[in-house]
Amino acid sequence: MTITADLTTLPSFPGDRSLAGWDDRSEAALLDIRVFTRDAHTVTLIRRASLWDLIHSDGLGGVEFAMLHPEEVAPALSAL
Repeated sequence: MTITADLTTLPSFPGDRSLAGWDDRSEAALLDIRVFTRDAHTVTLIRRASLWDLIHSDGLGGVEFAMLHPEEVAPALSAL
């Protein structure tokens, strides 16, 4: 994974530092949002109290939404 952000100030989830093939485009100013890209795919994660909202764009016009528990986020990204 390529990291372009300071991970010490970003919200984390289990496995967020070991996502193979994803570039972390998150910005520290966006305290509850993480953004990852891989090829044409973009995943935006929005942290809520106990869940993460996942928004996935395949770069071809397809968009998927999911609400995940923290431990489900990294496996979901790895499966894309």
